[in-house]
Amino acid sequence: MSIGIALHNSYEYTCKACEVIRTAFIAGLVFVIAISETAGRARAAHALSQMGYHEEAKRIMLGDN
Repeated sequence: MSIGIALHNSYEYTCKACEVIRTAFIAGLVFVIAISETAGRARAAHALSQMGYHEEAKRIMLGDN
């Protein structure tokens, strides 16, 4: 086996590993963003509810604009 073939095969395996890592990283990032957005909405709804704006708090938690 020549060095070119060995490098090509190792590059293919490395690319596959990089794709798996990249996909997992992106999925994790999307998950963190979703959790952060939910926490922000809950905090805003809590603040509005404490001020007496219960209907607005309900709309924020339901996602109505």
